[in-house]
Amino acid sequence: MRLVGRWRARDGDTVGAVSGGAEERGERGERGRPGEADAKPSVLLALSSLIGTAVEVDVLLARIVDLVARAMDADRATLFLVDRARGELYSKAAHLPELDEIRLPIGRGIAGYVAETARPVTVPSAREDARFFEAIDETTGYRTASLLAVPVFERERGAEPADRAGRARQVVGVIEALNKRSAPAFADDDLPLLEALADQVSEALAVMHLDDSGERPARYNGIVGASPAMGAVYEVMASAAATDATVLVLGESGTGKEMVARAVHANSGRAAGPFVKVDCTSIPETLIEAELFGHEKGAFTGAERLVVGKCELASGGTLFLDEIGDMPLPLQAKLLRFVQDREIERIGGRQVIKTDVRVVAATHRDLDEAVRRGAFRKDLYYRIKVVGVVLPSLRERGAEDIAQLARHFLRLYARRHRRGARSIDPAALVLLERYAWPGNIRELEHCIESAVVLCRGPVVLPAHLSLPVAGAPRPAEPVPIADVDGDRDGGAPPLTLAEAERRHILRVLEQADGNRTRAAVLLGIGRNTLARKLRQYGIE
Repeated sequence: MRLVGRWRARDGDTVGAVSGGAEERGERGERGRPGEADAKPSVLLALSSLIGTAVEVDVLLARIVDLVARAMDADRATLFLVDRARGELYSKAAHLPELDEIRLPIGRGIAGYVAETARPVTVPSAREDARFFEAIDETTGYRTASLLAVPVFERERGAEPADRAGRARQVVGVIEALNKRSAPAFADDDLPLLEALADQVSEALAVMHLDDSGERPARYNGIVGASPAMGAVYEVMASAAATDATVLVLGESGTGKEMVARAVHANSGRAAGPFVKVDCTSIPETLIEAELFGHEKGAFTGAERLVVGKCELASGGTLFLDEIGDMPLPLQAKLLRFVQDREIERIGGRQVIKTDVRVVAATHRDLDEAVRRGAFRKDLYYRIKVVGVVLPSLRERGAEDIAQLARHFLRLYARRHRRGARSIDPAALVLLERYAWPGNIRELEHCIESAVVLCRGPVVLPAHLSLPVAGAPRPAEPVPIADVDGDRDGGAPPLTLAEAERRHILRVLEQADGNRTRAAVLLGIGRNTLARKLRQYGIE
């Protein structure tokens, strides 16, 4: 058995009172646990609400283990995960102050037996059970008297533990409850509650997409990546989330700016409030003011009723201004007042309305350059850039993050499309890691989804990847002069600028095989900007 250092449980990190449960009504047992009669609904509600939060993965799992111990009236609890590459179980979260981690071969000990057989086990007397592995107690000095262990089955979020095809459920972990505090051993009626909790834990693991080795792709809200570049981003996000400061997220298209905005919101004190998004590129210039600030009835032709704007709707929460670099200059002045004073006036109204809103903005544009050109207001720029989060491009994050993201999307789309792909061939991984990814994470996601759909076996091969030849991005070819200027011999009049742009967009879209993300990158514009131009020119 190997006992190695990886993670130490925090005994003091416990879950608060459960709304509507025994704790709030004062029906407390030892250590403030819920009364037995209403324990099951209250703890399941508490665990369900925990899964909906967006705290760090280790903190969430530690809270889950605390809640399991309290619910089971156990002295300790442990969540083991399966490391299939090594054929082992390891303790991912535990009341284990003596050690950083326990590792066991699958099949050894009670937890190993449960992982191997996928069957729950109740042990009234640990020393009398031949499956019990005493070496752990000898190492820790803790004496296990009784225990209850159940399997945690693989589950996609929102799905039943057994898939629709009826295949056997795969064990991804084991939950153990140790030493019943109010009785010599766990009773038969303790088993259904622990199994129900295990089902909720499987939901939590699906949300976090922890893989078979325990690799942690998500620190905040499903953001995948553990590279040093992303580590620096996480630190800034944590600092920003702890305050109400205005945040500006910068990064190329497809780097995950909206996910960062949502993570900052969900990890902040405003998590219970609304998260309201305004896409500054998808709303026509004539309507964006009404979208932001709302309008009174009769404010203009067609204003048949009062409409509350997004700035008001976000009160108590976060307003996310996506692609703020594309906001028209006239509106920037009105937005400045809102960002400065958190005050608005609806169109056609005279009442000043105070709002309690946290602002997070994002753009792929170089706002310093835009300020120099006069395309973006300097005063607004400094107001929104209180905390700056700069997202690295995928190529800057390195091969490890590319591989981790690729496996994450493989699991996601294999479940979604009910395909058998389970791994990526090493040669295919090399191609993915060498490619420059001009469309960043969004392009990688589409590439892996396509590969999963095309793959008919368990392994994604190089042939399944929709990548340009030699793993390098294809540059956009220049539009021939004749296409822009017409026949230079005088046979046809010159094209208008709009027609030249339309033809160039069509050419680049064709070159990108219809992939809008890749076409936007080749054109040097945002995907939303491209979508707007496609609508403008009537291109399907």
